[in-house]
Amino acid sequence: MPSNQGKTVAEILTGKKASIKGTALDPGSPSWDDIMELTWEQVRARAKRNVPGFKTIKKLLGSREYDK
Repeated sequence: MPSNQGKTVAEILTGKKASIKGTALDPGSPSWDDIMELTWEQVRARAKRNVPGFKTIKKLLGSREYDK
C-alpha cells in the first residue's frame, strides 16, 4: 500500500474511488469538504484523540477497498 505520509486528504482521495465520499460517517463527523486540506498525520492524530468521525475517516483513507 502506498504511504499517505505527508499527503493531504485531497491528494489521498485522487487515488480513491469517488464512492468513498458516499460512505456514511459517524454523527458529529466533519464533511469531506471540511477536511480536504488536513494532512494524513493530522487525520491520524485526531483519530487517536477520538475526535468524532476521524477513526472512520482514517480507516477509509487507509483502506485498499476504495483504491482505483
